[in-house]
This record gives sequence, structure tokens and C-alpha cells, in this order.
Amino acid sequence: MTPEIQQMLARRQRFIKRWPVVALVAAAVTLSFYAWAFIKQPILVNPVHVVHLIQNNALDSATQSLLAIVAPLMFLTVGALLLLLLLFVTVGLINEGRLIRLLEQKQAP
Repeated sequence: MTPEIQQMLARRQRFIKRWPVVALVAAAVTLSFYAWAFIKQPILVNPVHVVHLIQNNALDSATQSLLAIVAPLMFLTVGALLLLLLLFVTVGLINEGRLIRLLEQKQAP
């Protein structure tokens, strides 16, 4: 392998080794935000809470029509997509690390 390829592989390996920490922090921040929103701003993420407010006539009609189901589902979908993205990137990096180790084994005399 050329020195440039070896440097690139070394950089990728450092990134792959650091990724679990980055992914766990991003997942923890995302889940923490949703836990906070569920407790402090349930109108944004809890469809059951929105339905309860509607049944008790605690929302004005404009807010009702906007938040009835759309807002909670949107926030939950965005969070699920973010976590799914983290999962896909993690799996990809695991595979990349495995392939880099295979390359290194093939290059070793």
C-alpha cells in the first residue's frame, strides 16, 4: 500500500474507534430531548395528551386543527429517523472497520 492509502486508513480507523462515543452521545441527547419534551411539552410529542386536551376543550380551534395529530407524529418521526440514521452509520462503520482490518491482514507479510 502507498503511504497515502495507509494514512487514509489510519484516519478512518481513528474515526471508527471514536464513532461509538459520538453515536451514544447523539442518541442520549436525542432520547433526553424527547424525554424532556414528553414531560415538559407533551403537546409536542404525546398524541394521547393532545387528544385529552381536545376532549376537555383546553385547546382553541386553531391549535386543535394544527396539533391534533400532526405535531406529535412529526416530532416522533424525526426522532425515530435520527436514531435510525445513527444505527445505519454505526453498522456501516463497523463493516468499514472490518474491511480495513482484512486489508491490513492481507498486507502483513
